[in-house]
Amino acid sequence: MPYRLFLVEDDPGIADAVCAQAEAGGLTARKVQNFRSVMEEFRSCEPHIVILDIKLPFFSGYHWCTEIRRESKVPIVFLSSA
Repeated sequence: MPYRLFLVEDDPGIADAVCAQAEAGGLTARKVQNFRSVMEEFRSCEPHIVILDIKLPFFSGYHWCTEIRRESKVPIVFLSSA
């Protein structure tokens, strides 16, 4: 079973490129669909690693990092142009 990556990125071009590279490397990549329900999507994905942008709609990547940390120790990487 391949490792699962969960991507929280609001730029479609960047999100598609990161997912394509992850899948080329043998991972299963899933990008967030609804920026209001990041935690629900995180839970359903059960990822092995998370990549977060910093500037996102509604709440920042820092907010989502804190929320994820409340229930998981999954590795989190920030990917941002900020």
